[in-house]
Amino acid sequence: MLKMARAVYVDTSPTAINGKRKRKPHYVYDGEKIYKVNKLTKLKGVGEVFIDTLFPEIYEEVLELLRRDIKVYLLKDTRMLKKLRLENNMKKNDKNDAILLSKISRDEFRALTVQEMEKKTKLEPLINKYELLTKRIKTLKQWIKNDKYDYRLRDSIRLMEKDKDEIARKIVKISSNNAVYRESCRLLGLKDSVEVAFLTIKLPLNLRLNILKRRVGLTPNHNNGRYDHSAYTYLSQLAVNIYINAKQWKDRWEVPEEFRKIIDSLPREKAIYKLQSKILKMFRKAYFLTNNKSMMTLLADE
Repeated sequence: MLKMARAVYVDTSPTAINGKRKRKPHYVYDGEKIYKVNKLTKLKGVGEVFIDTLFPEIYEEVLELLRRDIKVYLLKDTRMLKKLRLENNMKKNDKNDAILLSKISRDEFRALTVQEMEKKTKLEPLINKYELLTKRIKTLKQWIKNDKYDYRLRDSIRLMEKDKDEIARKIVKISSNNAVYRESCRLLGLKDSVEVAFLTIKLPLNLRLNILKRRVGLTPNHNNGRYDHSAYTYLSQLAVNIYINAKQWKDRWEVPEEFRKIIDSLPREKAIYKLQSKILKMFRKAYFLTNNKSMMTLLADE
């Protein structure tokens, strides 16, 4: 009789391999013991992997598991972990969370697919190139401003901006099949947006709102510098774009009513800061709507 491959429960880390912050491994519970791995692909003899969070840093690892016919399931809402910690009087740490994952009903997880992960990994190189072009364009423009002479750099800038626009169109096209992206655009009153595409990819929306805010540095002290600077940049750009369009087009811009109240009642900088928080809530709402989760759970998180 063949022995069935076992299930493991993993508290994932975005810094397990070459982390920019302090390196921390993935914590794994196999039903009997806790152990650590630096890569999910190092898991042996497993048939199912249940994870708490899908970070962009582990897309390739998850895709490789799926291609090996290992099923990977993502927790839909990490509030379940908080609830179980309270019920079991357990402290929040990686080891405990790995154990608690094993106590959660399978209905609270969703299966990841090869197709989904291939799209996510396909977008990563495009995002990296887009970000590289953004930095180079900014640098060249600063050189022109500082030197008061362009050395024909404006020609290079135009070519880079053309490439950047083309990459943005590709990113939006690939993202258009993503239900969370489409719903986020609808809620924000947008048709297409490269910033929404980036944030849909980068934000682990199953995390609670306060954790998401810390992840993007949307706290008074910017989480002491320990945040995703790239995601923060796109969130800020999206808020600025919404603010400018609402001011410029007024009633013709279909901005959410709660956004319009902020824009009309606060100075620019304060309005943009508050819009960023509201935008995060909209993304969370889109995530809940597309995953058929109760809105009461979302409201309890705000």
